[in-house]
Amino acid sequence: MKLSTTLRIGSVPYLNGCPLTEGLEGVLFKPPSLLAELILADKLDVALVSVSEALKHGWAYVAGIAVASPGKTDSVRLHHTVEIPNVRRVALDRNSRTSNVLARIILERRYGARPAYTMRDPSRGLSFKGFDAAVTIGDVSFRRMKWPYVDLGKEWLDFTSLPLVYAVWAFRKGHPRAREMAALFRAAKERGLANLDGIARKEAARRGLSPRFCRKYLTEHITYDLGPAERAGLRLFDAYRRELS
Repeated sequence: MKLSTTLRIGSVPYLNGCPLTEGLEGVLFKPPSLLAELILADKLDVALVSVSEALKHGWAYVAGIAVASPGKTDSVRLHHTVEIPNVRRVALDRNSRTSNVLARIILERRYGARPAYTMRDPSRGLSFKGFDAAVTIGDVSFRRMKWPYVDLGKEWLDFTSLPLVYAVWAFRKGHPRAREMAALFRAAKERGLANLDGIARKEAARRGLSPRFCRKYLTEHITYDLGPAERAGLRLFDAYRRELS
């Protein structure tokens, strides 16, 4: 059963967001960077946005819920044509601020690289013309590509020993319906986690993937809790993010 709401809700079109919108109607699906812009323009009440955007703007977010990963994600990658410490020119993905910040942290803090960065439109396809490395996020990363890559979630875990939070349900502080939003999204999360097999089957057919792959991704590579370890990872990510600003 779909549940309608007068709240203006936005979420990402990627597989990893599906369990958090289970049973909701009227959700606007856009890349996370665009969702943040819509909150800023007061065209959405709440959205599943890149955590770097929520931190940057000082937004509130629903407690206990996140798109996170304990390590390898399979969907946040840095493809490269030279050895990672030798990367000098990087194409970032304009759709995700968190993944771009993460790539910079890994390149600069973990490997000591000092590359130049250029924002890239992923809809034009992955090309290394003029670049040594490129960030891919979401379902694009599931495609078979000829270039080697590092999984940025695993790189973060190896570097910090902490999980990484990628996205949260964010909204402006003082929103009059904050409690209602929290209850709504907690219920959606419960429905989604209880129906992962069904979500995996449905989304596999839509995305040209296997149900087994989708279920493994949703249960092993992505987690949906914002607990003590995730909050610690979030604080450290924010500290590194501020250093890059």
